[in-house]
Amino acid sequence: MTSPVAGALILFAFGVAASQDLNVRWIHGSDPCSSNTDAAFQVHAFAEDTFILRENKCINYEGPFIYLLFGNDVVFMQDTGAAPAANSGIAFPVRQTVQKIVDDWSKRHGKTGMRLLVTHSHAHDDHTGGDSQFEGQPNTTVVGKKPEDVQAFFGITGWPNQQVTLDLGGRVLDIIPIPGHEPSSIAVYDRKTGILLTGDTVYPGRLYVRDWPAFKSSIERLASFVKTHDVSQVLGTHIEMSTKPGVDYPVRTTYQPEERELQMTPAHILELYQAVWKMADTPVRDIHKDFIVYPR
Repeated sequence: MTSPVAGALILFAFGVAASQDLNVRWIHGSDPCSSNTDAAFQVHAFAEDTFILRENKCINYEGPFIYLLFGNDVVFMQDTGAAPAANSGIAFPVRQTVQKIVDDWSKRHGKTGMRLLVTHSHAHDDHTGGDSQFEGQPNTTVVGKKPEDVQAFFGITGWPNQQVTLDLGGRVLDIIPIPGHEPSSIAVYDRKTGILLTGDTVYPGRLYVRDWPAFKSSIERLASFVKTHDVSQVLGTHIEMSTKPGVDYPVRTTYQPEERELQMTPAHILELYQAVWKMADTPVRDIHKDFIVYPR
């Protein structure tokens, strides 16, 4: 039997920008955290108009990644981080950090009044912990976390099968519903850089599945998408795998000195699709080199 998206990976060129830098050593916590001297957020310029932030794992062990994509008119922000764990003792200046990036970029490009659009890969607390810092701020829109909020904002009337676009001003994003890990999960494809943001659905770690039928369908959509689009990088929101194939760091780890790199590839999505397709209606924990399928 052949799966609907099995076979060779076929990519089509859409003029993806080449200046992309992921040669970075991410901050990865400390042991003990009382000795930690890292910034609250590490800021990495992936490209001139694309930034990746990594939250200090000693603020919250989840250590999530946040993404900023600049258009001519709008700055697209995905996720606001994980709120500090009790007694972390480290400040959580997510809005201050983001505003400085926006202000500096605006000055370099002679821009004023850039609008900030705050969205979420999904609604879990470790990706929405800084929402309150952005709500009610000037030139800022915070999209709601419920599935109906996401659908209404992006104009999705055929959830979860309808894909829509969002124009930031000279930069178009494709919004792809991918529920299964969480009901409001979305993937975001940036036509300019070719990056595909996949939240907690695909990343180097434990892929927690809460709605198996929805997750299967979402992975099939992602697999079909990467076979017909030029995807340069697949970027999720955590790193939980170590550099040792198939070995993850324990939950609540605050120090990951030998963690795997963040970026994944379209081949990983096809590998994941083949894995969930073979499970049919009986999901099981399935360990792969770079991720673990983890039904809940």
